[in-house]
Amino acid sequence: MKKVAVLLADGFEEAEAVVFVDILRRQKILVDVLSCSENLALSTCFATHISADYLLNDKATTIYDAVMLPGGPEGTDNLSKDKNVIDFLKRHIAKDKWICAICSSGAKVLAANYLLGTAKYTTGGNLQKNFTDGVFVDKKVVVDRNFISAKGLGVVFEFSFTVAHKLLEDVPDSIDVNWQAEHIYFEHLNQSLSP
Repeated sequence: MKKVAVLLADGFEEAEAVVFVDILRRQKILVDVLSCSENLALSTCFATHISADYLLNDKATTIYDAVMLPGGPEGTDNLSKDKNVIDFLKRHIAKDKWICAICSSGAKVLAANYLLGTAKYTTGGNLQKNFTDGVFVDKKVVVDRNFISAKGLGVVFEFSFTVAHKLLEDVPDSIDVNWQAEHIYFEHLNQSLSP
């Protein structure tokens, strides 16, 4: 079974995280929601009450098939300045695991900490202008190397289904991702999103 970590810090964009978790769990992908604070209960961008499954410290040595970072101005600031988060991401990048960033996290976490190198990515709010790391591509969803990035909440379904496709493309007898998209009446592009 594929395993994914979703990293949450206080101030994260809750809809991006919740939709992502929902879509991946529909595919029978194991998702661990990890709090990057000292508490399982987190404050969110729009004051929705959400609790994580584990603390990041509890899973710090676990290697996942993918790591997801939601946006949210305060949430991405908190992720970006957390040494444990950056070390966790670096370990996964070194093992060629999928790093999945939506909204401001592509710029404010990955590019800000020089984790992209020459990989192509997208981000929201023209934040790419503040960073020299990575190669910005003006698309809704971008897949390059082991990075999957998306502009923001409006493309969270496409982003989530793209991650599911990439995770399950080499898994025999996995659930049909396109069927799941049709089941919820989402017109998934199901096309190569490489730049």
